[in-house]
Amino acid sequence: MGRRKEFKGICNDLLDSFVSRYNDIDGYWALGKFQSFLQATHEKQLQFHLTREKGIVSVFQQTLDYYRLSFQRHLKVRNLSDAWVDRAVVTVVSQSSSQLDCVLKIKADNGREFEAKRVVAVRPHKPERELQRRVKDHGPSNQKGV
Repeated sequence: MGRRKEFKGICNDLLDSFVSRYNDIDGYWALGKFQSFLQATHEKQLQFHLTREKGIVSVFQQTLDYYRLSFQRHLKVRNLSDAWVDRAVVTVVSQSSSQLDCVLKIKADNGREFEAKRVVAVRPHKPERELQRRVKDHGPSNQKGV
């Protein structure tokens, strides 16, 4: 059986994957799409709840589903019980038109909190300025086997 301190490694691994340029939506970098969404809607942040919270639907459901599955895979590989996780949330906050703060927080059942944070330079999505990835199935493509 694993140990709860391994949640820190999961935070780092998943967040590295999340901010990676291989995290696609329709062949474009997901963070650019998030930046565009936040600016267009004047929302302060986006949240992706990685634990199965009922009734929460995301505008970016494909991304949410992918990272929920990836989170479960990380728990299984490390032999950690999902009962040890009180909540796990990825939060994306637009700091400016060219910067996003991405934070993954995991709160364990014993009250301990684990966190990873990345500050990413990202411009809003504009298809006329970007090249689209040419793959059959668009979506987060930075992990194999999912």
